[in-house]
Amino acid sequence: RFAETDGIVAEARRALSQFDASAPPGGKNRKRFLQNVLEASTLSLDSAILTFALRDDVLSTVSRYLGAVPFLSSVQVFHSDAVDDVPTSSQLYHCDGDDVTQIKVFIYCSDVPPASGPLTVLDAATTPAVQRRTNYWYRNRLTDEQVHNAVGTSGEHPILGPTGTTALVDTSRCFHFGSRVASDAPARLVTMIQYQTPYSFMLPTSAQHTLPFRGLIRPGMAQLQRQVLGE
Repeated sequence: RFAETDGIVAEARRALSQFDASAPPGGKNRKRFLQNVLEASTLSLDSAILTFALRDDVLSTVSRYLGAVPFLSSVQVFHSDAVDDVPTSSQLYHCDGDDVTQIKVFIYCSDVPPASGPLTVLDAATTPAVQRRTNYWYRNRLTDEQVHNAVGTSGEHPILGPTGTTALVDTSRCFHFGSRVASDAPARLVTMIQYQTPYSFMLPTSAQHTLPFRGLIRPGMAQLQRQVLGE
């Protein structure tokens, strides 16, 4: 838990309360089982989410892991409720194809027991074995059976926890899935903060000029924060 945790939870719940499900925002994450309820343009530097995203210790940790100063490329609040369909899309095992490495921070804004569709990951040592044994291509999806036949179940880690639980995951190097909410279980609410390297396949050549929070750069900000926002 971090000093900003309670504020992040409050902001996520406020975004959900103001979300109009009849007119969801555009973008690639328009899935019935995974709705982004946050309009990122409403965030300011006073937001607990951005205060956390620009923390020195968070940025230095992410930078050391990635080997480069990252861009803050996305902030979303995902609401996952029960859907009476077989798992599909990001409910199945996959690796994100944005880059060969990245960091997504997940802050649980509701309690997430097993029935509420927790983020479930394979560690970065087990993932390559699955990729080799299934001839995996990025952005493809694998069933539980395919993964278990390849490596068993010992490397499968559901991230469970109460409101405020926070996890940093390399979703390019680790197979993962989520949002499999049981019909009788509480919905899941999660804030997601994404950091990508300047070399991401999904970012344009001059990505820093199109980053969503570049307009928040202010005189006097620390150099690392300015770079992360897109200076």
